[in-house]
Amino acid sequence: MRTFIWDLDGTLLDSYKTIVDGLYDTYKEYGIELNKEEIHEHVITYSVSSFINKMTGVTGISFDEMKKRYSEIGEEKKKEIRLIPGAKETLKALSDRGDKHYVFTHRGKSTESVLKQLDIYDVVDEIVTSQSGFARKPEPDGINYFVDKYDLNRKNVYYVGDRTIDMDCAKNAGVNGILYLSENSYCKPNGSETFIVNELSDIVLL
Repeated sequence: MRTFIWDLDGTLLDSYKTIVDGLYDTYKEYGIELNKEEIHEHVITYSVSSFINKMTGVTGISFDEMKKRYSEIGEEKKKEIRLIPGAKETLKALSDRGDKHYVFTHRGKSTESVLKQLDIYDVVDEIVTSQSGFARKPEPDGINYFVDKYDLNRKNVYYVGDRTIDMDCAKNAGVNGILYLSENSYCKPNGSETFIVNELSDIVLL
């Protein structure tokens, strides 16, 4: 039996357009026009919080104010989120073999409702989000939590993500890293990953 710990945005969830549009609309309300391509690249390379923090230095608008408004707009847009092609089928194929699924994501309180909306909530045994109190990736605390709680063999644990920060997190935790590189990915592999796949279904073949 193997254990798969999944990132969400850009890995199981086709949500970057929603995220980028949400940030764009948030700042537009304040009269600030942004470049969506630049938002996209920053969010994939770092995080939403990193982008808002960077913009705080530029605009002088507090991080908390912008994060709150972005979360409100994101809540309105979450119905637009779709699954990455092959996500549900891959999860099912792995589950049918007896493999277990967990989630470690920087996504916040919307996580549970989005997974239910997309009908993959029941296949996941436990979820760690930004609200769980663990250090953010690439710190390995979220992965280590699952390893310790379920007494997992790190050789049989795979963290699946679409960014370098995910692979660095896997490496720091001493588990396998599976880098999902979609056709439009901004990610450049840096050697932290154990495997690279271009389709989620390829994971079943590993």
